[in-house]
Amino acid sequence: MTAPDLHALLAEAGLADKVVRVDDRLARLQWGSAFVIVGLSGAAIVAIAPLFRSVPRDNEAAFYRKLLEHNALMGGMASFAIQPDGWVVLHAGRAVKGLDGAELATMVAAVGRYADLFDDQLIAEFYAAQPEATNQAPVAAPVEAPIEASSGDTAATRQPQTD
Repeated sequence: MTAPDLHALLAEAGLADKVVRVDDRLARLQWGSAFVIVGLSGAAIVAIAPLFRSVPRDNEAAFYRKLLEHNALMGGMASFAIQPDGWVVLHAGRAVKGLDGAELATMVAAVGRYADLFDDQLIAEFYAAQPEATNQAPVAAPVEAPIEASSGDTAATRQPQTD
């Protein structure tokens, strides 16, 4: 049995122009302020939009209720979940067998469109004081702090020793 070709499936779905190839089994697509990762996992294909690094610190019960209400509004097209590492995601998936381009396009677009719609609403309601927990928080580059030179000159800097 031949392994499915993710990028051929995405091209058949008419999504090739939106795809950033991560590797043979993984792709990333942008939908407004949200992004969707599409991947193959065994005999399944999944579309996942990572939205929040963790549940909000405050109003946790109201947050979970809102996610369930949104799940109901999506009518089974996609659903919210909390991953074991704490990420709040919107996802959908199914077996690759029998999948056609139109169905894949519908699945991926549903995750992307709903993620783009709901991320802003959830940020406004639950993450205004916690922007670092959202998928829109900038990823800081490591900063090298000045290290006092051996001569006692604090204006001098040197690289940390790596050996």
